[in-house]
Amino acid sequence: MQLRLLASLCCLALALCYQATARTAPPPWENATRQIHVLSAVSMQTSAGQGIGGSLLALFNRIGDSSWSVGLHESRYAYDLIESVHVWTLCLFFGLAVMFDLRLLGWTMRSVPVSEVARRLLPWTVVGFVFMVISGTLLFTAIPVRSYQNIFFRTKMLMLLLAGLNVWIFHSGVYRRVATWDVASAPPRAARVAGALSLVLWVCIVLSGRMIAYNWFDCDRQPQRPIINFLTSCVPTQSEEH
Repeated sequence: MQLRLLASLCCLALALCYQATARTAPPPWENATRQIHVLSAVSMQTSAGQGIGGSLLALFNRIGDSSWSVGLHESRYAYDLIESVHVWTLCLFFGLAVMFDLRLLGWTMRSVPVSEVARRLLPWTVVGFVFMVISGTLLFTAIPVRSYQNIFFRTKMLMLLLAGLNVWIFHSGVYRRVATWDVASAPPRAARVAGALSLVLWVCIVLSGRMIAYNWFDCDRQPQRPIINFLTSCVPTQSEEH
């Protein structure tokens, strides 16, 4: 009940933040950013819009043209505040996840039962995850096309899927038998592997998420290597290839 209330308050706070700031006149550099965003959406297309990649690009183009997306992206304060919330909640979630992973590896809190560590950390881990997903989704809707065609964003999404799969395998497998190894200073190998994979994956997620802000491989920075255009679904025009 408390978690649902916190999630509801988060949604309300972010919505009020947007309503209060979305109509504020954007600074000059925001207008320039929007022009680059529109140029990228128009000049970079997938191969004749074919396949699921073309369908997704068309969908994200429509989202990017919506009043919600434009207002959020051009707001003087809302985007920055939401990005700050995203970073804060990422720190909360990542820090608690690392503590639990270190316990699974047997590197810290060795005298504390694993189930007790999970009981104490899991509620706040869930809170951080919920806030992180909500704020991250808002950030994506502000610049959907650039995000979709960003190689670091795609890497982050792939790592998130793998991290989620790792959590599912752990909780549906070895953690079901936690009573048999709960107080062991060194958990079984399967638990240690899950903890190590979680650490590696979340470090990669944080790193790739931070790199999204850099436009080394953006579609509007042509010419790019063919492998980069392939991985980002970018198809430059003939004039941009030279």
